[in-house]
Amino acid sequence: MNHLTQVGPILILSVPMICCWFLRCGVAGWVAILSFLILSQAKYINGGAVLTITSIAALATLYYHLLEGLPKLIVGILLSILCFWCYVHWMPGFGNYIIADHIHLSPRSSACTIYVNMDKACIALILLLFIGGLNQSMQQWLITFKFIPLSLGIICLILIGSAYAANYIAFDPKLPTLLWWWIPLNLLFVCVAEEVFYRGFIQTELAEAFKSFSGGAYLAILISAVIFGAAHYTGGFAFMLLSTLAGIGYGYIFFKSQHLETAIVVHFLVNLIHLVLFSYPSLNQKIIMAP
Repeated sequence: MNHLTQVGPILILSVPMICCWFLRCGVAGWVAILSFLILSQAKYINGGAVLTITSIAALATLYYHLLEGLPKLIVGILLSILCFWCYVHWMPGFGNYIIADHIHLSPRSSACTIYVNMDKACIALILLLFIGGLNQSMQQWLITFKFIPLSLGIICLILIGSAYAANYIAFDPKLPTLLWWWIPLNLLFVCVAEEVFYRGFIQTELAEAFKSFSGGAYLAILISAVIFGAAHYTGGFAFMLLSTLAGIGYGYIFFKSQHLETAIVVHFLVNLIHLVLFSYPSLNQKIIMAP
């Protein structure tokens, strides 16, 4: 796959995702439809993926605009399951592709394979069009940034500290050459994509369902974090536990700030700190076992 075909799909999906913060929902929706059409013509998504995207958009329309009570609950469960299957890459038709294959970012780092996950990005784009509440003013962004420094410090202390104590990572400062494309890819296709589903949809809707119960908001944080951790099952048990811990942190930040962007930015900065300052994605086991 040449350089242009690697970058092209990223740009095609990044534009409508960014537009969700700057354009009215209807206009952003037309930009999204155009992007899906281009991806379909370019064979990055096929008929199966188009059917999945259409189904999720239809379910989201029913859930957010047309239904109440038990029918809404049933549709919400179906929507959650279908989205989750896309996020763990169980739905066919999406042309996910490898952009970095089994590389070591440093001698101390384990092998790293980085995918462009078209399924997660496509579904995240649909959800962005429906969830609402995104930052549209400078005042909202100032509130978002107010929460970031302390939140980031606490998350890093707990999450990275736990991974370091468990010998899962080690201090390993570096400046990889892939950083220039890793930053936008990780921000939009990982952090935005994951936060809009696990916090923007799952946690938000669970909190609404549990609002009559004492501690319902915290139960919503925990459940969404467990689902978030389960979605990382391919990384092994330790990675699932760390992902669940991270999900609790991001969920709490979202709950306290009531701004999805706070969770997105903190999630991204944690990933960036991990990449630049520590072994990524984990410590090379051969280094651990070496005499």
